[in-house]
Amino acid sequence: MRKELFFLFLLWCVTLYAQTLQEIEKKPTSRARDLLVWEFLLQKRISQEDARKAYELVANKNNLRIQKAYVKHVDDDIAYRLRCKKEKSLPNIQDDRCLALAFSLSKSASLSKFERDKLRTRNVPQSMKTLLRLQNETPSFANYRKYAPQTLITFFMQQPLSFWQKKLEPIMNEEFISFLQNAPNFKSFVSFGVTSYSLPKLHKALLHAKQEGIASSTAFYLALNALRLDQKSKAKSFLQSSYKHAQSTLQKDKIDFWLYLVTKKRSYLQNLLLSMDINIYTLYAHEKLHVDVENYFTEILSDQSKKATTKLQDPFVWLEILQKVKQTPQKELFSLAKSYRQKGMEPAARYILERAYNFTMHGYLRLYDEYMNEIGAKKHKAMMNALMRRESGYVPSALSRSFALGLMQLMPFLVDHLAQKNGTKLKSYTQMFEPRRNILYAWQHLRWLEKSLHENPLFIAYAYNGGYGFFTRYKKSGRFAQGDYEPFLSMEMMRNSETREYGKYVLANFVIYKKLYNEPFSLIEFFQKLR
Repeated sequence: MRKELFFLFLLWCVTLYAQTLQEIEKKPTSRARDLLVWEFLLQKRISQEDARKAYELVANKNNLRIQKAYVKHVDDDIAYRLRCKKEKSLPNIQDDRCLALAFSLSKSASLSKFERDKLRTRNVPQSMKTLLRLQNETPSFANYRKYAPQTLITFFMQQPLSFWQKKLEPIMNEEFISFLQNAPNFKSFVSFGVTSYSLPKLHKALLHAKQEGIASSTAFYLALNALRLDQKSKAKSFLQSSYKHAQSTLQKDKIDFWLYLVTKKRSYLQNLLLSMDINIYTLYAHEKLHVDVENYFTEILSDQSKKATTKLQDPFVWLEILQKVKQTPQKELFSLAKSYRQKGMEPAARYILERAYNFTMHGYLRLYDEYMNEIGAKKHKAMMNALMRRESGYVPSALSRSFALGLMQLMPFLVDHLAQKNGTKLKSYTQMFEPRRNILYAWQHLRWLEKSLHENPLFIAYAYNGGYGFFTRYKKSGRFAQGDYEPFLSMEMMRNSETREYGKYVLANFVIYKKLYNEPFSLIEFFQKLR
């Protein structure tokens, strides 16, 4: 009898999982379906056949979360690749393909020259052999110039800062910079070198970099480097070159702001008043010149008589809207926005309107204040909205490539931690698409950050995006201290570009939301206190 019951239980499990897989198959190929596949693979009792079928549905097959869940059920080439990448002792790997998968310069750094030379005799890609050969070279310009500049920079960019300090600094000069500048990845070399404070010889050598043929971002970093060395004239020249090649409005605004800091000419602030973007540079100019920012809207006038037939808590509904927007001609976007002026669809209308206005008008909504009653103070709500606007654009079912979830883009590991802390267990991560749940979970995390970082909106944004440990290490490394052009140099020289730009974006949002909550906030005073 027990065996029969156990057999029936197994049959029920298989049927249940097959039905679940069948439902997933009906969903369109998308990041949202990948999330469902991942949750399916996280289950314990899945046949190899179902695991393979599920994995075939995945749009992003390089998603490491999905791969790790998949290989718990199937031992195939994907499992082989993951095992190889985990191998630490390169000489002990017998299989050449596995060796190539396991290879990294950090792993080969601890080997002797003899061991590295022996690895070069193996049947591995030529690029790997070249990097091993470079690792055995005695650092000198004479030795390095035998290699292509692009290969050299690829090699340098995989080295720790200690290598740059001990090996590159002694040999760095104007001639070396001139040689490297021919490489298409020279901008990576410049950004790493400039944002590293402990490379004075390299910084001086970069003053001699040529302006011809360099990207706007490269010229901007060279300008910051010149300012750090008190070379204002050269910095201005690099900034002008950067502006000449700038593509985005934000990049041009940033350069105008720095030209103002260098020259103190009012004309650069006036240029910023003409920009239709809302960022910390334009907000600074508006406050400095006592001109209100007006190119934004705060409400979507919804038709209360019309009820939405679908909900934005469903990621597949949001996917359909995105596809519809993509297919709609620019001149018809205003009409499309009107079709989403219904309760619960305001985030979609805002998304479409900003594109209809070609981003000359910007939406700053407060859609979920009713769920923020537990938060209390307006300053906390302003911070919450500032983050939410950046994270999800107010869309409850927003989903990132790494499966950050919902309005506040909470990572699954954080959701698990907070759920355990609350004594609850989620049936599915899709429950984080519920606005109230997402906001309350996020507030528990944000409240800790606010207390730890003394309610500094910029620092909170850095920690929210890059992690608390990352930001505290950055600050302890000498950033945000007294000095010329601070705190702006520290804000621009954060190497993690995502977190750097995220912090500036959220700070600009915070300024607007403080105004919407009728709480005064001076960006200029904030910058003065920041250093």
